[in-house]
Amino acid sequence: MDDARLQRALGWGSLGSGLVLLAFANRVCRLLQLRGRSMHVRAAGLRDVVIGLGIVTRRDRRPWLWARSVSDAFDSAWLWKTARERPRGAGRRAALAAGGLGLTLIDFAAVLTPKGS
Repeated sequence: MDDARLQRALGWGSLGSGLVLLAFANRVCRLLQLRGRSMHVRAAGLRDVVIGLGIVTRRDRRPWLWARSVSDAFDSAWLWKTARERPRGAGRRAALAAGGLGLTLIDFAAVLTPKGS
């Protein structure tokens, strides 16, 4: 996969995951045992939609790819933190955080390509 295709795929992934988080925040919270955090999940969804749109619609994707990289790293750190603080559902959150860390590495690889395009 060439760099531009990878970057567009990351943009569409952000857009799709953001829409899921916006539409199903309460279900995501139940699945991850994050009672009372649906507004956090919706905010993350909105952020991901905006970032995804920026990646797929802008000629210069670099700022949007940086935003995605940082936000994925933040989400992974937050999930690790909640996994340590709240034992119920900790395994699911830790697994999701590990997957998010993998995505963060892909994000950084995409943003560090020449010219980010």
